[in-house]
Amino acid sequence: MKNLLWAFASLVILQSCQSGSYPQSSGGGTQYPTERNQTPSGRGSYPSTSTGRAADKNVSIGNIRITDKYTILYVAYRNNNSPQYDRNGRLVNDGHEDIAFQSTAQLIAANGARSFKLIKTEGIPQLVAGQDVKVYGRKTVPGDQINFVVYFERLDKGLEDFDLFECNDYDYITCWNVYGLRISNPIDIVTQPTQPKANPAPPVSPTKTPTKSTTTVNTKPKSGKLGEVDNTPAPLPVVTSIQVSGIVRDVKTNKPVSATINYKLSSSKQIIDSVQSFVSTGIYKMALQKGQIYTYTASAKGYLSVNDIVDLSKINNETKFIKDIYLTPIVVGDKIALKNIYFEVSKSDLLPASFAELNKLVTMMQNNPEMEIRLEGHTDIIGDADANLELSQERVDACETYLVQKGISTKRIQAVGYGASRPLVKKGSDEERKVNRRVEFVVLKL
Repeated sequence: MKNLLWAFASLVILQSCQSGSYPQSSGGGTQYPTERNQTPSGRGSYPSTSTGRAADKNVSIGNIRITDKYTILYVAYRNNNSPQYDRNGRLVNDGHEDIAFQSTAQLIAANGARSFKLIKTEGIPQLVAGQDVKVYGRKTVPGDQINFVVYFERLDKGLEDFDLFECNDYDYITCWNVYGLRISNPIDIVTQPTQPKANPAPPVSPTKTPTKSTTTVNTKPKSGKLGEVDNTPAPLPVVTSIQVSGIVRDVKTNKPVSATINYKLSSSKQIIDSVQSFVSTGIYKMALQKGQIYTYTASAKGYLSVNDIVDLSKINNETKFIKDIYLTPIVVGDKIALKNIYFEVSKSDLLPASFAELNKLVTMMQNNPEMEIRLEGHTDIIGDADANLELSQERVDACETYLVQKGISTKRIQAVGYGASRPLVKKGSDEERKVNRRVEFVVLKL
């Protein structure tokens, strides 16, 4: 009996120590954020179906929830480091690690077309630009397990697959990137309400043909009225669409631009339709359903393509939505950063979250068939110089391969990796130097 009780107690202890688990407490014990302990109810909360693949082996996602306001991730971290000693047995590294969550972290969905900002953290410091994790982070020692919660903007309804991006590369810090997350998040179907059917007319009795012996009876009432007239107005149709319009302009001259605007639901990969802005005025118009969020790409010959959203999810009685679009002209010699290019940490594997940004470049090169570019890859100054040079070359090669697969000729693309030789920031914290890790392109010809 003692052996049985001991085994049961061991099992309970083991389960409570598993990475990613969040034991509930009542009374004394560890208290977790109040919102986590709320009982999910209604359509505001959905169960997680996949907790993804973490870039750091010490990190895991314990649970995912969606409320009316937030996308909430419950994260577990375990310090599995070991103390390090020199040959004389002296301690050179006690295995401690300072952890914090970058304020620039975001959730990326729809292959990079939608991103959702970090709102707040609970149980871990939030690191803002310029702060050093060694100063502002939370110190952990080997064996420590930390459970914390991060709140992001709510995913658009219908978006169910997403990634968490918190860092570009390791700089001897814990990276909270997690790929392949999934949550049940069904879309609201907006349909045209059916109009109530009119009351059917009473059946008409067949009229008998009078005979000579039949007396004709005057059925007109004494008042002289043939019947009452129903003056109740017919119900107005419920409008479920809205006219979205605006003007496409050159951002430098403010002149109208003739552009093509492709749009789709944020939760879909399929383009719904496209519209063209007028050459003389730059005006465009399109009818979209209320209650949805749309993404669009605006492109024109001689201009950089632009991605943005049209949020109609909170539109009520409005019948019009104004959205002006500004395009930046392309000039030979311009160096343009590809801001949303994501790779596996410390690898050259291009992640799907990069596709939207690369597709913009594909569209530009299709609209400008003479355009030639040089892709340039850069890393931070930390780490082995030769390894950084090799990594930067492999990363721009991966970008070139994607463009070629989309039909862009290799003759129009150069790809050069510069490693750590051209940093934007030479000193500062890990946060300040992260701008060094980048992919850019230079316009060589138009």
